[in-house]
Amino acid sequence: MADLSIIIVSYKGWERLIKCLEALASFTGKNFTMEVIVVDNKSEDGTILEIEHRFARFRFIHNKINGGFANGCNLGGSSASGNFLLFLNPDTVATESEIEKLIDAAKKNPSFTILSCRQVNERGKECIVSGPFPQIYNLTGLLRAMFKKRKPLFINEGSNKAEDIIIPDWISGSVVLMRKETFQKLHGFDEDFWMYYEDVDICLRAKIIGGEVGLCRNITIEHNHGGSSRINLRTASLTKAEVIISRHVYISKHKTGAERYLIQTFLVVNNLITGGIMAILGMPLFFVPKVFSRTLIFLRVLKYYIISAFRLSWISKRSVNYRN
Repeated sequence: MADLSIIIVSYKGWERLIKCLEALASFTGKNFTMEVIVVDNKSEDGTILEIEHRFARFRFIHNKINGGFANGCNLGGSSASGNFLLFLNPDTVATESEIEKLIDAAKKNPSFTILSCRQVNERGKECIVSGPFPQIYNLTGLLRAMFKKRKPLFINEGSNKAEDIIIPDWISGSVVLMRKETFQKLHGFDEDFWMYYEDVDICLRAKIIGGEVGLCRNITIEHNHGGSSRINLRTASLTKAEVIISRHVYISKHKTGAERYLIQTFLVVNNLITGGIMAILGMPLFFVPKVFSRTLIFLRVLKYYIISAFRLSWISKRSVNYRN
């Protein structure tokens, strides 16, 4: 049994995945034992086989479907043997010393059910890796600006349980450390989410069972966003639409009664109006991918709303639980 199982869910983005695995391959194993599990979400172009051959000491799982991030994490986590599980994005570059510090922090602070750390990109720019749970007052930039003085963005940030650790509501799924027993107790990530908000969801569920979520400010991992989600215009528009879709899924699960109805209605109206305006502006600029993507995002979201109305379900059609 290893001390740590590092689980990486990958879909293409080969250059960044290789860089991630090269960093892990350089670990000496002097102070902790580990296994690395790479879950390929049906990339299908054959490159993953070359990478598997190159990193033969790591274990590769070939998912039969592109079931999304939660599904991939659960596939890797269920076969992991480590006492701790570290879910790591393929566009991260970790050092052995920082990973060791993260494990030590978890051992010294067992009240933290889920731990993450500070993340910066290759230029040293700070990444946003935590935040407050979605509420009516923080759904949009305008609402956040209106309620900023009344509602702090990080509700528990001032309540330090340990030196150099803050307690946000949720931490990003790019770096997630938990004990194997915690993963099993939470039944893994919720596969109703195809991509995005599964990290917010699991943090909330961890707190519901009495756990805490911590972010180590004195530990840093490099994270370069968008390795798999910005491969091309189609993929970028698809994943950005899933941010909107997954927020609806989250609200449907964790809000009730009038509050749920109010938030869902607000999100639909806001997305149709603001998204529609951006879509119209993007149509004549189809030759500018970044602008035209707004049109594609709107069309995907509009289709999602129509299907959701007929099915009476907010779940994305890409979720493995869609047909259930």
